[in-house]
Amino acid sequence: MSKGFVEAITRAANQNHSRVVLALDVKGPNTIEKAKKILEETSGYICCVKINKHLILSVGLEGLRELVERAHSLGLPVIVDCKMCDIGPTNLVETSYYFDSGFDAVTVMPLPGWIDGLSDVFHVAKERDKGVLVVVLMSHKGASEFFETIAFDEEYGVFDKLYRIFARRAVKWRADGVIVGATRPDAIRQVKSIVGEVPIFSPGIVVQGGVVEETLKAGASYVIAGRAICESINPADKARELRDITRRFS
Repeated sequence: MSKGFVEAITRAANQNHSRVVLALDVKGPNTIEKAKKILEETSGYICCVKINKHLILSVGLEGLRELVERAHSLGLPVIVDCKMCDIGPTNLVETSYYFDSGFDAVTVMPLPGWIDGLSDVFHVAKERDKGVLVVVLMSHKGASEFFETIAFDEEYGVFDKLYRIFARRAVKWRADGVIVGATRPDAIRQVKSIVGEVPIFSPGIVVQGGVVEETLKAGASYVIAGRAICESINPADKARELRDITRRFS
């Protein structure tokens, strides 16, 4: 587990009295300018920033350096939502690029497994005091097609839903957090019983139907808000509104 990333997001959460992670899922023309503007307007109401392929593919890693540095200057750690899912050598190269660009944590899909898969990601993250978040169950409707499939967990000798197996692997690998969609509060409760103190990050609030209160009551540590904030007429007001809800669960 990365002491650096966990401490950074905990510090920001306490400083801003917020458990809201801003997903800067900005699209269309002038994406980086839009992202910078939203970051500046909402920085006092969030505890972390998450950047995914909307911006990576639009401006490239070099184009994101200034945005990442600005988030850091505002006291906010930055997650790159890359969902790595490849063999070890490829994962190692990708992870190194992200960390060299200033990101504080990466997201991974657990399917490659540990040996010759995700072990390289975790090792380089530990060396550089960065974070790794494991995707356990996504928030979209189609996620149940495979994440909730019954599979055999050889380590425990039981048949179980795949997302619960993923949660157990995340604990074994000493992940810095797990990702479980806010659209499935029952699954959050089940994952919480498995991962204990490992933070749960929950995307899918508002636009996808996840409810902040239900998500936090179920055991999520942080809620991830993207379109709800970025596509709002007033991003700052929406971020403040969501922040104020999370304050009730501090």
